[in-house]
Amino acid sequence: MTQPVTAVLFGAGLRGADAYAPYALAHPDQLKFVAVAEPDAVRRARFAAAHDIPPERQFSTWEEAAVEPKMADCVFNCTQDQMHHPSGMAALAQGYDMLLEKPIANTLAETVQLVK
Repeated sequence: MTQPVTAVLFGAGLRGADAYAPYALAHPDQLKFVAVAEPDAVRRARFAAAHDIPPERQFSTWEEAAVEPKMADCVFNCTQDQMHHPSGMAALAQGYDMLLEKPIANTLAETVQLVK
């Protein structure tokens, strides 16, 4: 049996927690969230409880998570649109594969930088 893809969630709001993450709960053999970065403490705790994420893998900001050594196969980047570029660049710099919701970035230059 193969191991599930492991993921870090940046942003446990409507898209992150309610659109993408339920797949992991329905298909634990395919996807497992191992860390979450979310500024809202209630949303962060709710997501962590649902996905059995330990306290040391619960972060208040994507910045806190991004400076940790790589802890998963990929990042689901569901931050607010204006944060996509800096959080995306940080995730890529750590070597993560990334699902980045649209819009990729707010400017063409930022979009090109992320794609490269």
